[in-house]
Amino acid sequence: MFAFGLDAVRGRLCDVLKTNSDYYGDIYAVGPKAVSISHPEDCKAVLGSHHFVKGDMYQAFALLGDMILTTKSAELAKTRRKQLSLVFSNNHIRQMEPMILDCGIKSIKRKWDSLLASSSSDEATVNYMNDFFLAIFDILGVHGFSQRFNALQDGNTDIIHWIESYNKLSMYCIMLGSLMYVFPFTLFTGKLIKELKGFTAFANSVINERKVMLKSGKAEKPNDFLQAYIDTEDPDSAIKMTPDQITAEVVLLFIGGTDNTTWTMVWTLHYIMLYPEVHRKVVNEVRSKFPRDHTITYAEGKANLAYLEGCIYESMRIQPVSGFFLPRTVPKGGATFQGHFIPGGALIGPSVVGSHHHRESWANPHEFKPERFISNEAAKQNVFSFGGGVRVCPGKQLAHYEMVTILANIFKDYDIDIPHDALFRPEIVDKFGSPIAMPPLHNSTIGAKYPERDCRIVVKHAPADAWKS
Repeated sequence: MFAFGLDAVRGRLCDVLKTNSDYYGDIYAVGPKAVSISHPEDCKAVLGSHHFVKGDMYQAFALLGDMILTTKSAELAKTRRKQLSLVFSNNHIRQMEPMILDCGIKSIKRKWDSLLASSSSDEATVNYMNDFFLAIFDILGVHGFSQRFNALQDGNTDIIHWIESYNKLSMYCIMLGSLMYVFPFTLFTGKLIKELKGFTAFANSVINERKVMLKSGKAEKPNDFLQAYIDTEDPDSAIKMTPDQITAEVVLLFIGGTDNTTWTMVWTLHYIMLYPEVHRKVVNEVRSKFPRDHTITYAEGKANLAYLEGCIYESMRIQPVSGFFLPRTVPKGGATFQGHFIPGGALIGPSVVGSHHHRESWANPHEFKPERFISNEAAKQNVFSFGGGVRVCPGKQLAHYEMVTILANIFKDYDIDIPHDALFRPEIVDKFGSPIAMPPLHNSTIGAKYPERDCRIVVKHAPADAWKS
């Protein structure tokens, strides 16, 4: 699997997996005892069963110890999910929606409106990747930690750098294992290791602040992610966690709670802007359904904005933020896929990007077509950007709340354009005649290779006459 690690460090693993799936088909060998699969039904069969245990590759992400993302133990995974189930429930998220809106779309609007107010013209250029990232982190703060981080307001981008460093270090771990902590490899990893220490220190400071607050007795015990973990230190708790385990899971929450959602929104907005007709339809949909001064909630968006929702799903399909090989160990007795028997103990990896571009499942998979998902729940079940089956991301529902409310209100309230110096525009097309998207970079998740250059838009307030009666 060294080649996987090398491609991962180079940031090209997603491209390699897509190319290989196109060339070799639904199943092919990636090593002496490892195969990749890309047929959606095969992927669902593997991901939908605890019998296919997570592979050793996931340990590369366990930089601080085993956790819900990395563990091979079905029982531990179930326990962690149970701990988080109440906070991730739709009912709890719905109760928290006013805070989600305030830290999300309303915070973004406050920043953009301030930039527009101070602009010498009626427009401003913004980096939507940075703003999405910090807004999602702030939402996680109030939802998961009952704390306002105010990252977007303060312009504090530490969390972006910490997550990027953690993801890069994980890629090195796939290739090098524990050698990444040894000279001369520390010439490449030393700075990332230092960033990880800063990330860990921040997580521990959040944990310790909560413990001090609880000890003082000056506030009620919050109902959030952090408390679900801290409660395990109670001697009477049926579930036990060590301080190091709590730190590892908190760091994972910071990463999982921001990274996937942010990049999904980034790619969605990017693709919408590359397709003028899609952009026009999104704007017409939101402005025809909602008045100018109304903040669209998730339930309203879900009920009324089928085309925008289609754009989100199509973005997740065409550019999945988790384009990784999702390795599982074949159970004892083996399994058969596409007529090939795979012996027990072998590694089998659903390829998300391969499945999302599977030619028999998706007509013209290289085209961005949101219509695929309108009134098509079956198609949505074949999108694995947030994982799938028994180990699906527990925060998937929260992510959809964030994505729908932020994107819907942005397209309602602002006229958006691509900067005149942008390198990727609707008229710059590939051999299929489709607009060329900005280059991706794979570091655990699929982000933009050059976000400061390519994740810019020009915004201005939508005129009053833009609303239909």
